[in-house]
Amino acid sequence: MNIFYDIPTENWYHNQENAELFAGSAEEVISYNKEHTNQPLIPITIFPGNRMLAVGILTVSNPKKESGLGGNLTLFRDLSLYLLKHGILAYVFTEKALHSESMRGYVFSSISNKWIECKVPFPDIVYNRIPSRSYEASGEFQQLIKFLKEYRMNLFNPCFIDKYVMFEALMEEGSLTNHLPPTMVLRNSGCLDAFLETYRHIYLKPCKGSQGKGIYTIIKNDDDTLLFNSLKHSESFPDFASFWETKKRELLKRSYLAQQAIIPKKLFGHRYDYRILVHYEKGFYKVTGKAVRMSQTQEITTHTPQGGKIFPYQDLQSRSLNRKLAKIAQKSGEILSKKIGFLGEFSMDIGEDESGSLFIYEVNSKPMQFDEEEIETNRLLHLKNLFIELTFPSLTIK
Repeated sequence: MNIFYDIPTENWYHNQENAELFAGSAEEVISYNKEHTNQPLIPITIFPGNRMLAVGILTVSNPKKESGLGGNLTLFRDLSLYLLKHGILAYVFTEKALHSESMRGYVFSSISNKWIECKVPFPDIVYNRIPSRSYEASGEFQQLIKFLKEYRMNLFNPCFIDKYVMFEALMEEGSLTNHLPPTMVLRNSGCLDAFLETYRHIYLKPCKGSQGKGIYTIIKNDDDTLLFNSLKHSESFPDFASFWETKKRELLKRSYLAQQAIIPKKLFGHRYDYRILVHYEKGFYKVTGKAVRMSQTQEITTHTPQGGKIFPYQDLQSRSLNRKLAKIAQKSGEILSKKIGFLGEFSMDIGEDESGSLFIYEVNSKPMQFDEEEIETNRLLHLKNLFIELTFPSLTIK
């Protein structure tokens, strides 16, 4: 069966006479219409109950862009086209979609190579790709979540993950303790001074940061002088008091955590981290992508926006490493889903020290695209299968 969108009437129709079709969480009736000449036809998959699956990719509006859409538009395009190819209606919608009488979204047209605004059925699955932490904390977003629940739309990943919330949740459960560097929230000078005295070499990380932005290291030398490093420069201080007097305003204006610096294993003189992609599948969390990022221009972080480079995971992999990463991913998914809500997809930054021990640095509930094409191909497949599994749990996915 094919569906098409009639622009003059702003309605979706199908082209199979004497057939029933329902779309989205509200099971909206899609009517038959034989007048589809010159209309682009979209082949769709029919699911149990004569249903078609509708996936809504949630982002924010951005008037500075031609499309009016914010967020990772490359990912949205790739995912939309992949789902459409497999008979699933996919569209992007923003916080403004529900402000009118009907749901409105943007379908990507491969013919015109742009996003086309349409009236769309309520989605079965809402893939949360809101790029703004501040918007997620707003009352408007909470109202949007309430609306989604009222109309039985399945929210895929509830929010960004705060680094310290992640640490507390994983530490409290107990099974991943050995994979967590000692960590504390920076609340005042006294707690930071004591932490630095104990561990001597520490990281300062924004609790709500990403991509290595705002990360610092502090080294306390034997003579109690301090070396403070950012991604771009270093500063020396004669003692902690002078350091705090200089940096306190910057460090207290946002939420920071302090973390013991792990002495990393190095390749060619540079630190590296593992980046793994994880998806939920039939009750388990499965590692669906493995990559390595290596520092180059500085040794604080390996993120590519901060000068890091790609290194082949195959050159480091072993059965033991694969098993360890799989175990960490499974337990992390279980624990964090209980703590913050169901996670269907996440990525992890995992470091390795000189002894081969692995340490969890970050869990990202809204992973960006990997540079490795194989990982992204695998990602689209697992997202598609998971969208189907969550909407039609009794269906066997081939």
